[in-house]
Amino acid sequence: MLARISKWMIVTAGLAMVVVLHSCATDDDIEEQEQERILVLRMDQDVVVPTSKIRIELGGTDRVQADAAEVSIAGEIGERAVAETFELTTVRDGEVGNLYLVLDAQALLWPRLEPGADARFRGSLEVQMRDALGIPTRGVIEDVSWHFLRELSPVIHFESPSQLFSNTAIDVEGEGVLRPEEGETVAVADTGRFYADRGHEIDLTGEVFPVEWKGDRQRGDLRMDPAVLGVHPGELEATLRFENRFDDGTTLASPVDPVEVAAEFPTAFIANVSPRKASRGQTVELDGRGFVPRDNEAGYGMLLQFEGTLTPADPALEPRTFAGESAQTRVPYQVVDDEQLLQDIWYDVIERRLEGLGAMPGTFDGSITPVLYDQYGEVEGIAWQGEFEVLPTRQMVYLKYLPAFSVALDRYGLVNVEREIRSRILDVVNRDYEGINLEFVEEPPEDFAKFATVELGGPDPTGGYAFGFDNTYNEQAKDTGNLHIDDYLGGINPETGEEFNNPYGGVFVESFARFSPTLYPEMGHASENFDAVFGPFMPELGGERIRATEWPDGDRTEAIAEVIRVFANVIGNTVSHELGHALGLAHFEGDWDSPGHIYHNTGGSGGIMDPGAERSFEQRAELDGEEASGFNARNRAYLESILPVDG
Repeated sequence: MLARISKWMIVTAGLAMVVVLHSCATDDDIEEQEQERILVLRMDQDVVVPTSKIRIELGGTDRVQADAAEVSIAGEIGERAVAETFELTTVRDGEVGNLYLVLDAQALLWPRLEPGADARFRGSLEVQMRDALGIPTRGVIEDVSWHFLRELSPVIHFESPSQLFSNTAIDVEGEGVLRPEEGETVAVADTGRFYADRGHEIDLTGEVFPVEWKGDRQRGDLRMDPAVLGVHPGELEATLRFENRFDDGTTLASPVDPVEVAAEFPTAFIANVSPRKASRGQTVELDGRGFVPRDNEAGYGMLLQFEGTLTPADPALEPRTFAGESAQTRVPYQVVDDEQLLQDIWYDVIERRLEGLGAMPGTFDGSITPVLYDQYGEVEGIAWQGEFEVLPTRQMVYLKYLPAFSVALDRYGLVNVEREIRSRILDVVNRDYEGINLEFVEEPPEDFAKFATVELGGPDPTGGYAFGFDNTYNEQAKDTGNLHIDDYLGGINPETGEEFNNPYGGVFVESFARFSPTLYPEMGHASENFDAVFGPFMPELGGERIRATEWPDGDRTEAIAEVIRVFANVIGNTVSHELGHALGLAHFEGDWDSPGHIYHNTGGSGGIMDPGAERSFEQRAELDGEEASGFNARNRAYLESILPVDG
């Protein structure tokens, strides 16, 4: 256990903002204090080969913007002291994940450290950078231990199972498995044949099977590659030896004797569906064996064939039969491995009506059959038979906070209470949509293939200072009936740009500063209440940023609590408004037949979907006795009809 922990080197337990003060600081000095962000560094590599690319994760930087970092290492190789500094470019893990750095061993470590063929480095690693706010940021790993090896051969052991399936992963153990960025550990067939039940034979001599990385050099997955064996049932006989194939072209053979493999390959089957009820766009698990992904280049894959009857929950509607030529055939949403796949409750929008298994709530009674194919033809697997309930639509909404959101908070002096602001935003939007079959999340939902996304960023990309904009467009602007549940309010949408002269979507929190009469006296909707609430913290208004040390127990606790509440109310109100547009609001009775082009309430209803010019800062912020605005009766009834909680 201790050895396993040592490979996951972590410094400090969390991301913190600390205050750096000179000794004997006076009250005047405190105003010139400098904040320093302490990084959580993660690195899980101890053996370094020439093709290694060491990943250094900068934990807690999902909201930090920085283009480059300085990495310094200091220690000893043998008895020789070494100290080097490298300038590296930061990379973000996905769009909103943590930043990380890549230290290229071949380009940097080997020529600068000159470790030789077999040597150990022991010392420390420090990362320093300044983020977009100018805050110095650093982290240190004190106990780095790298074993530099010029050559690394695989030593692999495993017992051959008597039964395998196409795409099965056999657990193998030993030493010297390559990481994906270094190259590939493979098994090569010295001799072998696959005898398919349908009559064809495949000569395996010289064929290669990948050993996939599982997190450390002592284990891997030996994949029964469908590109080599195909997808048909049959029998395998082969002799396998192992090699490490490095990205620089070097190949090193295993010193271990080849392994004899003899196994039967049965027919693929589906054993279970879980859960047995889900709404459209949601994913369910199908368990079984012999599942394969689709590979158009290699010419193999798998389809799922749905046959049976879908009986609508509404007794006034006729059942739909999927059989014969009308059987529903789908490519699996995701093949996890040969034992599990995920399938979405799919739907298609055709001329403003839904088609597919998720088209309407009801019960499907029938079978799901795996149909596999390769260059030798199709093979029908063993089907699952049973009932499955299609639930009323549940709209999932992912609130996607961009790094620019945090940068914008710093303008208001609120970056140290971001978590509290985000928590309050969730409270506001959940309150606004209470009683509607809708859920807000701050991470992409794992069990939904289709969900709405709302980006929350900083400035309006158009320079027009909009508070927010729904840039979704599905053949028409108003999606009456919420036929499309995967709207993306963010990024760039050219169709919306053509229609409304604005392609950018999301919520732009920097624009709310336009409510300040001090900063923007020309704005007719500016409010003295804005300056009163934000003035103590916003540098542009002469305020002092909230320090991490003064919340929640400092002298300004009440004022901080109020600015959190007010700012989150304004942002949450904007999210609710823009999401309302994506759901088909504002709604008018004629929209059911032909969605119109009126997108806001008329007549000043006091509701969330009123025009922006009619929603004051006080209404959005819930100040001066203004109660939380909601959806008016017409819009509320529409939302309840398209997203009913009780079905």
